[in-house]
Amino acid sequence: MPDEAAAAALPDPAEAGRLHPGNVIPTLLLLCCGALTAAGKLGGWHAAITGATVLAGLFMVLELVRVPRQPLITAAVFIAVGSAIAYYTGDLMPVLVRASEGTLVFIVLFVSVAFLRYPALHSPSMHAAREVIISQPPGRRYTTLSIAAHLFGALTNIAALSLLTTFLHSGLSTLARERMACAMTRGFAVGAIWSPFFVSIAVILYVMPDMTWLKIAGGGVPLAVLLLAYGTIFDRFMNRPRRDAPPPGTAPQPLALEGRVVGRIAVLALVLVGSILTLSESLALSTPVAIFLVTPLISIAWQALLVRAGASGSLPMMARRVVEGICGLRMEIAVFFSANFLGYAAGRAIDPDALAAALQSVHIVGPLAIFLLLATMLSLTMLMLHPLVLVVLAGQVFPTEALGVHDTSLALCMALVWGVGVTCSPASGLTLFMLRVLDRSPFYLAWRLNALYAVGGFVLGGLYISVVNTWFL
Repeated sequence: MPDEAAAAALPDPAEAGRLHPGNVIPTLLLLCCGALTAAGKLGGWHAAITGATVLAGLFMVLELVRVPRQPLITAAVFIAVGSAIAYYTGDLMPVLVRASEGTLVFIVLFVSVAFLRYPALHSPSMHAAREVIISQPPGRRYTTLSIAAHLFGALTNIAALSLLTTFLHSGLSTLARERMACAMTRGFAVGAIWSPFFVSIAVILYVMPDMTWLKIAGGGVPLAVLLLAYGTIFDRFMNRPRRDAPPPGTAPQPLALEGRVVGRIAVLALVLVGSILTLSESLALSTPVAIFLVTPLISIAWQALLVRAGASGSLPMMARRVVEGICGLRMEIAVFFSANFLGYAAGRAIDPDALAAALQSVHIVGPLAIFLLLATMLSLTMLMLHPLVLVVLAGQVFPTEALGVHDTSLALCMALVWGVGVTCSPASGLTLFMLRVLDRSPFYLAWRLNALYAVGGFVLGGLYISVVNTWFL
């Protein structure tokens, strides 16, 4: 994940350099991989999916030596454990094929998001909104920053953190910087519960083919609002906001958000979401594929409008940044493939009927089954097991019908693991991103600052999902 924390306030570092030739071929491989994946999903062509899988494999062969050591070790452990399980069950090749094809869904989403970052970081409207957010007084700053990270993240994914983390480089006290970092990470992570631009939704839709994004969003948006409110209450209970206030008379005057800024951002959101929904519903496409077909075109048009309006950045520089961003996906793809592989291998070793019988024998059904699932997933996430492994595993072996849990409820449980669990995982990409800003141990950020928040979030989310499962499904 590239460190673009200062990109919103400083000149784009890519403006001064030339495109690295070694990035071109890997980028073309992933672009062609995404195109073949989309073509295969559109036309039902298995040969296109096979070709996309081969291209993804070639990309990793070229880029494996450039994967950072820690993610590479994590991926190696996942593959080793998954291989041992698959060899024991005799399903090595089916698991390998399933995991490889499943990774294609993540690739098309990763590539799409890479196009969104550049115009988002150069948009005057985004910058104006950021200035309003960071000018808020201590009593409103956590809530404002949390909501902003959530909304911007739901629209532009990781570019939202790149835009907002410049605030943490200003002259804040240590307490204030940690509180604001928590506001950003918690608000941003909650977007994984419903936003189609988060990989969590892509994973859930892949492991649950009959599920739709609209079903997840229908229950996920109220859950996200509930968790954002809980985050504010939790912060006020754990920290007195005015403890980190500047001396009287030195605080900046809060800025007001102009209506035209809100209007422009709202139009962008409507165009993006409306186009994706129209395409996915009219052509019966999966949401990640629809995003791949729509987002690059809208991103290019957005940057062209910015250039025409005299904003910073240019289309050639956008192309350069997109190439660098796509080539930089080597770490994500390595980790996601290996986690996918382990999840499918473990799923082959567990009998859903035996699991259902065991839970029914001790009367763990309905809400109890939901809370048991959430408690297990939270514990394993905190112990640095990737949420993808848990989601893939739950999608294969959790016996929803036998335990009185609706499929939508299971999907919301999976989304909750991503939306809250990543904040308390020392190995999550979100935690590693914030390390560069706060210069703290990943265990301090995940366990010291966010573990208690995550436990409360899982309890609240479990209650909400249980009510939805009992009364509304």
